[in-house]
Amino acid sequence: MWNDPVALNRLSRLILVATLLFTLWTLGRAAAESLAPFSRVNVVGASKEETRVAARTALGKLRGGFFALDLDATRVQFEQLPWVRRADIRRVWPGRLAIVLEEQRAAAAWNDRALLNTHGEVFAVAAMDKYLSHLPRLYAPEGTERETARRYGEFVAVAQPLGMRVDQIVVTARQSWRVRLHGGGASGGAGTVSGSVLVELGREHLSERLARFARFYPQAVATLGPIARADMRYPNGFAAQMRGGKMAKNIGKA
Repeated sequence: MWNDPVALNRLSRLILVATLLFTLWTLGRAAAESLAPFSRVNVVGASKEETRVAARTALGKLRGGFFALDLDATRVQFEQLPWVRRADIRRVWPGRLAIVLEEQRAAAAWNDRALLNTHGEVFAVAAMDKYLSHLPRLYAPEGTERETARRYGEFVAVAQPLGMRVDQIVVTARQSWRVRLHGGGASGGAGTVSGSVLVELGREHLSERLARFARFYPQAVATLGPIARADMRYPNGFAAQMRGGKMAKNIGKA
């Protein structure tokens, strides 16, 4: 080709045309940016101070006006901010940029390394220690986040009528479940439910076993006193260990 004048002329013309087109595109984009900058940017959904600070920093890094801003790249940029789960980025004619953020809602601490949101998704935060003191702690194999979150919601619903909350859930590698409940002194049935109790649920019939615990626990406390541990891995009823170490079996058995 280097010895072919015709081919060289063609190549030169192609390079010239490509250079001209690139120059026109660059000049046109610059002109569009100068003629149509964003006159207003609205950010909605940033209720946390961390989110507001991070969003202001991200806004300062935006490049492009109404026509040139890359919406997908901007969405990804905002979804990478701490406490932001989703971001919706839209142009609003004639010159407004609308940014709607969905913040993370923390439901529990996950394996002491991250937080679990209400959708069963794990997200990382800075200064993890400050959340461990007031959030339930869930310990389970990686990959079981959604199932653990679903069970957590189910356990909360069962514990609430007892005046108790879920403090901790542990799922072993063999998928054996235990949940620690803490009572606030609410009245339940024949007695007053208070203190913490570790409930062993095992690997099967988790809902049925926890429902059986909730049905008989107030009566057991009224009869036996404070219970430290309840083993629900029995066909009927359950075994209980008192705070002083004494054991009782077949509680609630028909």
